[in-house]
Amino acid sequence: MVLVIDETNIIKLKNIIMRSLLYLIAVILIIGWAFGFFYYSAGGIIHVLLVIAIISLILGVIRRA
Repeated sequence: MVLVIDETNIIKLKNIIMRSLLYLIAVILIIGWAFGFFYYSAGGIIHVLLVIAIISLILGVIRRA
């Protein structure tokens, strides 16, 4: 079996990696927001994290289409 590595396959692989990385960042930010929301000590920065996570998810959905 021969693995053909051309520019199209490399671009597809980069897209898959970036998409999964985007979702990982969004999940981390949502967990951070939830943790801070329940412990009130983080102040307004927690809501900024939530907004960034939601934007990341929306961008991921848009880029997937």
